[in-house]
Amino acid sequence: MRISLRSALVSAAAAIGLLAGVTVPAAAASSGYDRCPKGKICLFDGAYGAGAMATYSGSKPSLGSFDNKASSLINRTASDYICVYTRSSYQYIDDVHDVLMWTGSHEGLDLAGFHDANSHLSNNVSSFRLGDTLHSCLTGLDYMEWYNSSNYDARPARTFGDLNADGRSDLLFRSRNGRLWFLRGDGTGTLIGAGWNSMTALTRHGDLNGDGKEDLLARDASGVLWMYPGNGKGWFGTRAKIGAGWNSMRRVTAAGDLNGDGKGDLLAADASGVLWIYPGNGKGWFGTRAKIGAGWNSINALVGIGSFNKDTTNDLIARDTAGKLWLYPGNGKGWFGTRTLIGTGGWQRFRSLFSVGDATGDGNNDLFGEGRGTLDLYGGTGRGTLTNRGSDYQWDDRETAL
Repeated sequence: MRISLRSALVSAAAAIGLLAGVTVPAAAASSGYDRCPKGKICLFDGAYGAGAMATYSGSKPSLGSFDNKASSLINRTASDYICVYTRSSYQYIDDVHDVLMWTGSHEGLDLAGFHDANSHLSNNVSSFRLGDTLHSCLTGLDYMEWYNSSNYDARPARTFGDLNADGRSDLLFRSRNGRLWFLRGDGTGTLIGAGWNSMTALTRHGDLNGDGKEDLLARDASGVLWMYPGNGKGWFGTRAKIGAGWNSMRRVTAAGDLNGDGKGDLLAADASGVLWIYPGNGKGWFGTRAKIGAGWNSINALVGIGSFNKDTTNDLIARDTAGKLWLYPGNGKGWFGTRTLIGTGGWQRFRSLFSVGDATGDGNNDLFGEGRGTLDLYGGTGRGTLTNRGSDYQWDDRETAL
């Protein structure tokens, strides 16, 4: 049995009015859950915050003298989730050895109600862990465990999607707290750095500075666009400033070589709906932009998909406000041919769409949709169409992949 609860956050405020000449009685001593200091997790051996209290500042793999004594608890830390285990070291084994996942737990929680014929939680708590998301609460990991579903042998580094030159697609992952992670296909992650919540756009598609390694573009809150050069190991070197004023762009998407000069280019759609190409110079920044066309304000997602129809030119996938998916075939000269519909309504359920090249190992570039709770993989056919491979990866709706 796995028990999962959600509860609204409840707060209380008290005020004392001081009037001249009026004696204010001393405040009553705290009782029950109110005894727990702000910023702490408190366990009680009585119901509803009664009895002896043990106070903690963070996750505890074991509870020492308070092991198997808690009958109620309250989480007054900044963490949204607390996972309560009936075994030490955050172990969830079977229905008898249970885990309670609780959010909104800035209220008190009485454990007596969580029991059945096989298990119970009152006087049966041996560890607990805090987390900003349910996944981090249950696993202790700040990043999601992504597994590359392909079983092919490693190939030479590809044109895009491969951050560590092992021939396989990799992910970047920004956690809810702003940490950026490099995720390998085996489910392991390497921390790139913190503070990435200050970025309002992140995009990558191959090499921008001519060193053969995939780079990252990021726009900060002030509108400055930065290039982070890849080091070929999964993370990045010292960033370089490309320019300011990029807040005027609604969409910024790296799309690979669109004009046939062998250098990675950038697409940007402005607030009036004009789509521009910024030709890469192979040195990490861009030349004079050229107008592709107007009317792109009906488009709310752009994906540089690489060569999607096997004609060697890089193409573009776009989602419109009606939830339809379109393929814009590249002509190798910096703009696109007549679009074709490749997905009917329903694509609006994804918060974002992106591609990291061939994620399945069949030689065709694929598409990911980041939804509410899953990361869905749609395999490319090599003929400009998609096949639905379903929800392959569990995801959290407060985090970002690219």
